[in-house]
Amino acid sequence: MANNEIQLLENIEIQFVFAENEVQFEEKLKIFLSHVLKELASPHEIVRKRAIEILNHIKKRMTKAVKLPWDLLAELVCSENFMRFTLVKNFTIMFLKMAYDRLTEKEKITNLLPLIKNIELKSHNLKKILFQIILEFFPKLSLKFTDLETKEVVDSLYSLYECSRLLSCEKESLCQSQSLKFEIMCYLCKSKLAANIFPFMLHVSFDCLYSPKTNVNLQKKGEDFIQWITRKADDSILELIGNVLLFDLLKIIKKTKIEKFNNLMKEQEINPTLLFKPFYGLPNLSIDNSEESID
Repeated sequence: MANNEIQLLENIEIQFVFAENEVQFEEKLKIFLSHVLKELASPHEIVRKRAIEILNHIKKRMTKAVKLPWDLLAELVCSENFMRFTLVKNFTIMFLKMAYDRLTEKEKITNLLPLIKNIELKSHNLKKILFQIILEFFPKLSLKFTDLETKEVVDSLYSLYECSRLLSCEKESLCQSQSLKFEIMCYLCKSKLAANIFPFMLHVSFDCLYSPKTNVNLQKKGEDFIQWITRKADDSILELIGNVLLFDLLKIIKKTKIEKFNNLMKEQEINPTLLFKPFYGLPNLSIDNSEESID
C-alpha cells in the first residue's frame, strides 16, 4: 500500500516539475495540491515524509502572482476526517492563509462563507479551528464603500454575524465572538444597502442591544445601527418597521438621557426632527404612548 502511495506522489511531483511557468504551475496546484495534502494522513511515515518534501517544493515555487485553489483548500479544512490529523491540519491552514492573501478584497469576505457553512453542526474541535481561521482572516479585510454597497458582500457580513452569534453560545468563544461581531457592525454601519436588508438589519441590531451575550461596545453599535437605519432605509422599509424602530429609539433616548442624546445629534450633525420624520404619518403611532410602554 505504501508503495502505491509513493508512486502516486512521485507522479504528482513530475507534473509539478513539468510546469514551465506560473500559469501551468497554478493549473497543477488546482489538480494535485489537495491530493498531496491528503497523503499527510497516511499511516506510513515514508509516505508522509515524501508528501512534506513535495509541499515544501511547492511552497518554494510560490509567487504572489500564483493563486491557490481556495475552494479545494476550504473543503479540506472543513473535513472532519482529515482535520483530525495534525500534519494535514497544519499544512492545509498554511496554504489556506497563502490563498487568502492572494484574494481580492471582495473575495476575502465572500470566500469565508464556505468555512462557516453549517458550522454549528461541526464537532467542537473543528468549530474551534474554523472560528480561529475566521478571526485571523477578518481583520485583514479592507472593504471600500463601493464593496459595502454590493449585495454579495453585505450578505456575507450578515452570514458571518450569524455565525459569530451561534458560536457566542460557547463560553470559551464568547469574547472572540463579541470582537468579531463588533468588527462586522463597524462595516454594516457604513452600508446603505445593509440598512435595507430586512429582516437581517433588525436581527443584528436587537442581538447587539438585547442579547444576554452582548457587551457595552456591541450595545453602542446596536444603537448606532438603529439610527443608521432610520437615516438610510427606504421609505417602504421604514413603513414596515417604523413602530419597532421608534420604540427602540425612545429606549435609547431614555437610556442616554435627553442631554446626551442632544449632544449626539450635534456631533453627528443630525436634525432630531429629520431623525423621526420617517415615523410621522404612520397610523396609530403615538410617541407619548410608546414612551409610556417603555416604563
